[in-house]
Amino acid sequence: MLTAKYMRDNEEAIRKSLAQRHSDYQLDELLQLDANSRKQGAELQKLKEERNRGSEQIAEAKKTGSEPDRALIEKLAGVKSEIEVTEARMSMDALRLEQLVWNMPNILHESVPYGKDETGNVERKRWGDTSKTLEHGHGDILESMGLIDIARAAKVSGARFHYIKGDLVLMGQALMNFALEELSKKGFTPVMTPHMIKRSYYKGVTGMGDFESALYLATKPKEGAEEEEAGDEDLFLIATSEHPIAAMHADEVFSAKELPLKYAGISQCFRREAGSHGKDTKGIFRVHQFEKVEQFVFARQEDSWRIYEELAANEEELLQKLGLPYHRIDICTGDIGVVAAAKTDMEAWFPSQRKYREVTSCSNCTDWQSVRLNIRYDEKGERRYVHTLNATAIAMQRTLAAIAENYYNGDGTITVPEALVRYMGKDRIGR
Repeated sequence: MLTAKYMRDNEEAIRKSLAQRHSDYQLDELLQLDANSRKQGAELQKLKEERNRGSEQIAEAKKTGSEPDRALIEKLAGVKSEIEVTEARMSMDALRLEQLVWNMPNILHESVPYGKDETGNVERKRWGDTSKTLEHGHGDILESMGLIDIARAAKVSGARFHYIKGDLVLMGQALMNFALEELSKKGFTPVMTPHMIKRSYYKGVTGMGDFESALYLATKPKEGAEEEEAGDEDLFLIATSEHPIAAMHADEVFSAKELPLKYAGISQCFRREAGSHGKDTKGIFRVHQFEKVEQFVFARQEDSWRIYEELAANEEELLQKLGLPYHRIDICTGDIGVVAAAKTDMEAWFPSQRKYREVTSCSNCTDWQSVRLNIRYDEKGERRYVHTLNATAIAMQRTLAAIAENYYNGDGTITVPEALVRYMGKDRIGR
């Protein structure tokens, strides 16, 4: 599991990475707490040894009927007090040290472009025709066609929820089936994940500092409840199937020949979208609940950067088969988030906005998750931490939004992308 020793052993690389990230992460505080902990641990051990020796002397005196040394008794009382104070201080420091250790940002890969914020992201490629323009966005189009209902969802569930109806449901399912079939051809095993994760595992798959505000707390154990009924810790609704898949193999050791292990995760996802007030309030682009097919890979360390490009290529292939114009951007050092060592996004073209918007994302998390979850593999007798990678295959709602705009015919109909026709049995939806 993750320890401060990992930070000490990688201090130089961590400092360089934090500077590139423009991070205010308190590495100096962590190292000082770690040094204090080791020093106090040694002092505590000496105090306990002194207490034990004195206790033995008093016990021997009692055996022989002698009066215990009053000075020794008083001294032991002082030693006991010192032990209690030291243990209390160490316990408080340990909580802060654990918080810092578990939330340290990943060490960035040398390929990540330097930048302070999203303006530093670098376009890597463009594909498709972006000449189409629209007066109305996907939300207006789909509502006018009776394919989504935002008002009634807001009444029932609140803002940023939605009903999807009619042929759009069929198109959404077609997208999921299309992605699963394409990934299955490439050796991915489909997996339907739990929709809730324990806190102890969630903190192993992502930084729970700022990210916890985006999560829905599903349950808290009730006082006096049976363990089988309530468990012994918080459960959170998942934000992506990446998280339960990463945690699935916690504390396991693979043989090298078992890797790479590729999963296609299918799940609903739940996010509070904290910090997005006023953004994308119309339609189904930025919502609290959505469906997704996710690529996830456990890989040998030497294979992970090749696989990173393969996962991104899979994303591009799916968008091209759907005929959606997009560009690929590499996320810069100031915009990347704490978990990934490198990240690249595919952004589809939205004619109503005349700009690209994120529809998929691909990350190599190297050993950030596996160290925390203790997932290793055996390489000729050496135990090494696996590298974990994740990449969206299809985010259903955002892809439907992109299709609605790029395939809208202006007459109340939407052409079905050719790749989806065989799943739907029709080439057009609407009147």
